[in-house]
Amino acid sequence: MPKNRLRSFLVFHLVGLTLFGLVVGCYFLFARLRAAGFPVVTCPLHDLFRIYCPFCGGSRAVLSLLRFDVLTAFRVNPAVVIALPVLLVFYIRALIAFFRGDVFSYRIGRGWTFALLALFVGFFLLRNVLLIGFGFDPAGDFLPA
Repeated sequence: MPKNRLRSFLVFHLVGLTLFGLVVGCYFLFARLRAAGFPVVTCPLHDLFRIYCPFCGGSRAVLSLLRFDVLTAFRVNPAVVIALPVLLVFYIRALIAFFRGDVFSYRIGRGWTFALLALFVGFFLLRNVLLIGFGFDPAGDFLPA
């Protein structure tokens, strides 16, 4: 196995695990700080302007998926529920290519990037139009249930 290939494989996984650890760690840190009564600004759009950003509810959706609660995950952020399987397939393809010895770029193609971007922007627009225009708030952050 070429040394550069192994190094890029290890860096790819190290960066991914580090980002995942940071996201989960920040989620639990912010939850503890809020429970203790500290004012924590987690999302400026959410806290200041009372609208959802494209990623609002994303960490709740991932944690719900880890508990196998797909309905709650879809309710708080359907874009994450749709995007995670796409990214999981990409990751599995990268692992298969690595172990076969094939050349695989660790980049997501331009088409997939635009599709994921359109998913999150479309979800952002739809959720805020439903919230502001029709008073429909499936995540339950702003409107009483």
